[in-house]
Amino acid sequence: MDWDLVAADPGGAELLLPWLERLVALPTVSGNLAASEEGLDLIGEFLAERGMRIRRFDQDGFGALVATVHPTMTPTVMLTAHLDVVPGPEHLFTLKRDGDRLIGRGVFDMKGAIAAYLALIDQLAPELHRYDLGVMITTDEETRDLGVKLLLQEEGYRARVAVLPDGGDNWQLEEVAKGAWRVRVSTYGVAVHGSRPWTGESASLKLLDLLTDIRRRFPVEEPHVDTLNISFLRAGTAPNQLPDQAEAVLDVRVMGPEELAAVERDVAEICRRHGADLELLVLFPPVKHDLADPLLAEFARSVERVTGVACGGCLSFGSSDAAQFASVGVPCAVTRPRGGGHHGDDEWVDAGSLAQLVPVLRDFVCRVATHE
Repeated sequence: MDWDLVAADPGGAELLLPWLERLVALPTVSGNLAASEEGLDLIGEFLAERGMRIRRFDQDGFGALVATVHPTMTPTVMLTAHLDVVPGPEHLFTLKRDGDRLIGRGVFDMKGAIAAYLALIDQLAPELHRYDLGVMITTDEETRDLGVKLLLQEEGYRARVAVLPDGGDNWQLEEVAKGAWRVRVSTYGVAVHGSRPWTGESASLKLLDLLTDIRRRFPVEEPHVDTLNISFLRAGTAPNQLPDQAEAVLDVRVMGPEELAAVERDVAEICRRHGADLELLVLFPPVKHDLADPLLAEFARSVERVTGVACGGCLSFGSSDAAQFASVGVPCAVTRPRGGGHHGDDEWVDAGSLAQLVPVLRDFVCRVATHE
């Protein structure tokens, strides 16, 4: 792909774009284990060729990779990203450009970050031994989100600071991130022929009543309040039969720990009143970052030096693996280049802004992660 990209670091951009094109072409949709393994193979081979030590993990079929320059479980800087993406139409798996925008599934969430990591390691390769650096890639963040948690809690990985371009906004550092509470609610009835509903009990109608009450619990949809998304609805196996079971998946975003506790209590009580089951699927606790932390402050200075953008704090509406790092006391620098549309059919990232991620990372690593 021959694109004339004017960037802060053209050397980084030369490798960045071919790798982004290659990664976008891999259909690493959550659950496509073959494509995810192929992606991890490519990334692992690239990093190993430049001198990094590679460890691969199989987490109940979902792969993960950790690469370190030195034989350590606790590098100074851990560059973190997930390779999996949400589903999308076929055309999104071909990288395209529209003016300053690069368009494709994962360019913003988070294959652009992975391509930047590879460009950085390539630049540092001649003297890579001078740096105490790691790269952590998982493949299940968009679904079950256990990858980073298992690597931290079961394998024992840590870092003085993690870098995660999966939140923030246009180089603003994430200061607060909403938590994600994802649950399944299930209702039950008695299956009978659809022409005689009075002789049975419809689980689907019971589910609708339940969801109506839960919806009242979230009366407004605004940025700085708790929000509700009903992402899946399932009921029935035949069109002329009352379903005896129905279920829905709720994706609730909460502002803080107190709000999370209140949501858990209130939804559980509503389910109890309706005789419904409640099952926890995923929990990302709300996160608050201390931007006064010396390493996060240094990362902000690297952003400002390279991009010229004053790097302040912001609220992220989505959650990320930063919650997993926070749970083990590892500060996490969460920001990203200018882009948007993630999880939509118009996902994009600004080409020049993405190219700046490489020198931002290099400036930061050179300042804080020199190996002694």
